[in-house]
Amino acid sequence: MQVKRIVPGVAAVGLVAAIAIGGGVASANARSYVTGSDVKNSSLTGADVKNSSLTGADVKNSSLTGSDIKNSSLTGADIKNQSITSSDIATNGVGSSEIRAGAVGLSELSASAEAALKGKTGATGKTGATGKTGATGARGPQGVPGEDGTDGTDGKNGLDGAIFRVENYANGGGGSATVACADDDAESQKYVAIAGGVQGSESGTTEKQTGFLVSSSFPGRMDWNTGKPKEGRLDGWIVFGNSQHTSTLKVWALCVPTDTIPVQQVDLDN
Repeated sequence: MQVKRIVPGVAAVGLVAAIAIGGGVASANARSYVTGSDVKNSSLTGADVKNSSLTGADVKNSSLTGSDIKNSSLTGADIKNQSITSSDIATNGVGSSEIRAGAVGLSELSASAEAALKGKTGATGKTGATGKTGATGARGPQGVPGEDGTDGTDGKNGLDGAIFRVENYANGGGGSATVACADDDAESQKYVAIAGGVQGSESGTTEKQTGFLVSSSFPGRMDWNTGKPKEGRLDGWIVFGNSQHTSTLKVWALCVPTDTIPVQQVDLDN
């Protein structure tokens, strides 16, 4: 170790570590180290040490304490990197008052000392406020077509439960005639007549223009009190004749089980 001065006011003299400091003369038994007893309290400063020349080999184990170093005068630049260890410094011998602020950095600390400086993980902080919605991103490329789905089950046959109703006028007739989808009025309204017609003559015998002719044929139910069709009823069939009597008169209706079928009327301005 090279030392410039021992106490303030003494001329700077180049010394080697083999010289014992304190007596001021070379001993016959020159030592290769310095101890705290060789240094006047608080007289050793960073200016006394050649940068990075002081090593642990120059200090007797645990003999150098903070009282031997002038406050905040010794810095990391005065010590060869990692050459002085805890075995060279007395327990609690060097405190914060002996080290200049910012003079000791991570390069002067061992890995274990650096790890010890890390505190425990703190508690999780509160969730921050939701940030603003970002701008809408560009539209991505069109995806590939998906696979065909499995075939669905077959739907119900529209004519399941359908019946043909025939009203046979045993004594014939020639005016209005009708047939319902069921004998009971409430049961009849569970059906809708989707087709119908009338049989009013025998082919080749009574078929003639002066005989029975049909003027109207449509789905519905008659209100015999008014002589007009009932409003909103499609559960039967109605025919209007020309009042010419025919001995054969049958009204037919194909009825399917459903509550209603929408009716769309189109008005033609002719």
